[in-house]
Formats: sequence, C-alpha cells, structure tokens
Amino acid sequence: MRALKPVLAIAALFISLALGASVQAADAVIPERVLGKADAPITVQEFVSLTCSHCAEFYNDILPELKTKYVETGKVKFILRDFPLDGVGLRAAALARCMPEEQFYPFVSILFKNQKQWAFADKPEQTLLQYAKLGGLAEEKAKACLNNADTQDALANMRTAYTEKYNIEATPTFVINDGAEKLTGARPASEFAAIFDRLLAPK
Repeated sequence: MRALKPVLAIAALFISLALGASVQAADAVIPERVLGKADAPITVQEFVSLTCSHCAEFYNDILPELKTKYVETGKVKFILRDFPLDGVGLRAAALARCMPEEQFYPFVSILFKNQKQWAFADKPEQTLLQYAKLGGLAEEKAKACLNNADTQDALANMRTAYTEKYNIEATPTFVINDGAEKLTGARPASEFAAIFDRLLAPK
C-alpha cells in the first residue's frame, strides 16, 4: 500500500497540470471579462448559462446589491465563466464574447433582464441580433459571432476544463478565491456578504 502512495501522488500531479493547461488554453481563446478592480482582494468566478433562470435571478436581484457594497468599493471582483446549458445559451455566449470589453457586462445584463423574451422564443437569434445591434455591434459581424464554430468550441472546452477543476454541477456556481469557498444557486446577498466579510476581516 505504501508503494502506491508515490505513484498516486505523481498521477495526481499530472492530472492537476493537465487541468491547468486546459484552463489556460481555454482562457487564451476566451479572454477574461472582469467586473470590478483588477487588484480586488477577493475574486469570484461565476459559472453561468445565459439561458439559466436562476442565473438571471442572481444578476437581476442579487448582484446589484453586491456591486454597490463590494465591487464598486474595490473589495471584490467577479469573472464570468460561461457554462452554457444548451445550444441557445452557447450561441448567446459566443455573441456576448464579441462585444467590446466595456460593453460585455452591460450586454450580459440586458440578456438576463430580458431572458424570457429571447431564451425561450421560437427564433431567439433574431432578438439576440437586435440586442447586439443596440450595443453597437454591426449586424453582419453579430451574425458571424453568433455562429462562430471556433468560439463555440472554445466555450465548450472551457466548460469541460472548469467542470473538472472545480466540480461544477449546476448554474449558477460561484467559486471564491480559487476554491476557498463555493456557493451554488442564486443565494441571498447576505450569504455572499458573510463570506466576503470573513475573508476581508483582519487576520
């Protein structure tokens, strides 16, 4: 049994390195979009699908309070990680990634606020293209982005890589400070605040 321990340790190391390489490769194609100050002491990776109703609930009802208290004060930053649950969510995510960096989070917010109007429509692409046009993206470019196979493949690969790294099983899931804490679902703002305040407290 003792002889197996070094072998298992080496295997675990190789698995960890492989997962890290997969995540880095995905990030290289899908640049990070950060909400908040880059040097904020707390980082929240939010794994969401644009067609997920609980994700919309978080964005519409919970995030605004957290932004005021923690993001705008430089204490917390959020990084959106796409975790599409279906083809519509995948294409919407590919389109969002084409938006200028400063328009990314406003565009995502619009999609979540109007989720019922496009996510479950017979032809969701038409509404998505209208939103992109309002955000300043030319129609032809928006169409190309919506159907970009390379971006869709990168998003799917990112989902796989982060699923393996953090054991993501549902959306939304929030990984705080690289796994120090993890919340699943549209939790009340008070639950986030309790974790943030504890992490920010003087040691």
